[in-house]
Amino acid sequence: MSYTDNKQPFLKIKNGVKAPAGFHYMPNGKLMSDADHIAMFGYIEKKVKNISVDTTDVSVFGENRSFSITTDAGAILSIEIYEGNNYYNFKNKTFSTTKYRLEKVESNGTYNFSVKFPNNEGGSLKTYYLNIYAETAFNIKTKHADHIEAVFPDGTIDLNNSVGSKSDIVQKILYQDTVKQIKLSCVAPSLYLTSTSTVNGATSSSNRIVVDGQTLAGNPHLYAIGDKVTGTGIAASVHAIITKINPDNNDANEFEISVADSATNDDTLTFTPPFNGMTPHYTESATGAFTSDNLASGKNTKLKFTITCTALSSRTFSIIKTPTIEDLCAVKLVTFGASANAIEGENTSSDTVFHRFPVNNIAGLREGMVLDPARSGTGANTTHKARISEYRTNVTIQEIVENKYYTDFKDIEIQDVYKPGVDPLHNDVSTIDRTGAVTAQAGNITFNTQQVDALKADSNVRIFGYGSENIEAITGAKVYLSDITLTPTQVSTVLESASSNSTTLVVAEAGNISVGMTVRGVGIDASAANPTVVSKSVATGSANVVVSAAQTLESGQTIFFDGASNVITITGTLEIEKMAISDTVLYFDVERFLTAQ
Repeated sequence: MSYTDNKQPFLKIKNGVKAPAGFHYMPNGKLMSDADHIAMFGYIEKKVKNISVDTTDVSVFGENRSFSITTDAGAILSIEIYEGNNYYNFKNKTFSTTKYRLEKVESNGTYNFSVKFPNNEGGSLKTYYLNIYAETAFNIKTKHADHIEAVFPDGTIDLNNSVGSKSDIVQKILYQDTVKQIKLSCVAPSLYLTSTSTVNGATSSSNRIVVDGQTLAGNPHLYAIGDKVTGTGIAASVHAIITKINPDNNDANEFEISVADSATNDDTLTFTPPFNGMTPHYTESATGAFTSDNLASGKNTKLKFTITCTALSSRTFSIIKTPTIEDLCAVKLVTFGASANAIEGENTSSDTVFHRFPVNNIAGLREGMVLDPARSGTGANTTHKARISEYRTNVTIQEIVENKYYTDFKDIEIQDVYKPGVDPLHNDVSTIDRTGAVTAQAGNITFNTQQVDALKADSNVRIFGYGSENIEAITGAKVYLSDITLTPTQVSTVLESASSNSTTLVVAEAGNISVGMTVRGVGIDASAANPTVVSKSVATGSANVVVSAAQTLESGQTIFFDGASNVITITGTLEIEKMAISDTVLYFDVERFLTAQ
């Protein structure tokens, strides 16, 4: 018996009359058994071609999310979504413990549906499973596309990026996290923490001091111009500032301070960098930082932010430039292995300095990231201005060049040794997060500057990643900055006494005044130019301020100081492209756009 229309779906109703159960109408109007037809002609095969699923995190605040399935026309599907013991009811658009499946729906080539996800504020991480079933109904047999398996870096199956199936089911996973926080703060990586050394040889009423054996060559961030020097005999109230290092170019252990003072041999000196005590700063202070704690992981958002940077009393800030995204950073902490990992051919200077070190976790690290430059604490054993970098050496060989009448030799430079900046060194990925991003993997990191052997075994050493790509590598969030503005707070004070053609002004408060600031106000003689601050008698409080040009002013008069301020306000817009799955802290590196006096 021939059935020419055997590849057509069963006709169950003809002329308004429904066929008996298990039967269908043939084109000639006769009834035929469904089972006999299938036994004789087989099934009509339909395919699920593509399942378009947005697998970014569902908003913690709830959302309606659309899904799309591309199929052959006539494909039969069932759809199921559940979280724990709660199933989604496509009719009433709610989740409940009543099991529900959207049963055997026919696709016309594209099947679209949406799901209303509930609010999860105050909840915990939710995991939603989306099951797409390829169904058989009558003589229609639906199959999924050929299976192409994707895997995560740790070797486990990546369901969301796999295609098709070897069975009748394809499963995708969606997550709905709790609210996330992002914080913007500030950091002065090399100019915040203090350092110490000891006096080598007593000095009396001198502005030159020599310290013991800790030269800038051996410890390039021991001290710096602008540091405040204190110790026995050099009181904090003196406000002695380093103005020159190796002033006569004959002693790398000698520096010059702004005032003459005395120091006893073997006295301990403390060097306080100019950004010390500023707020906000890294983990030391959150005062003045910006926090937004109502964000949804995986979502895009724009935030207007304000950060208030306040200098330590007696210090002021000056603006160098407007910061960009390249001045914003994330921080990753690493622990170094028990010994360095020397590179073949590297000059280790008798095993004291090395380019390459093993660390406990290379996840998120990239070439170009900066090694902790702090002069104490976690950066005590680091060599300043080092970054993660590939290591490469070349050798020259001679190539024989055969000419018609003679043989020549040509020098060719070829690579001898190459080591990447970040190298897993055959270590397996040990941990991934729920997005598949690697979170733990041991390996080596190589620096462009050799580091001392003492760096080995140091823990929680900071690695700074600047700019959008490095921030994304460390945190998982891609961020951008726009409309950045720096606004200094106006510095002013009141004259405690009159001045008559004098360069010395007696002011009520000198704490926010620094050398180099310009002075203006009623009565200020600016015939040539506004006078500038030359010096002040004390760090804070009532003081004599010496200016560059003699002034005649009245007692009680308010005068203003420009060019620096003890408070700088940073405002702008932070655009987040896919918020991270963890709370995130980013830092403006103030050393890149401010100076402190």
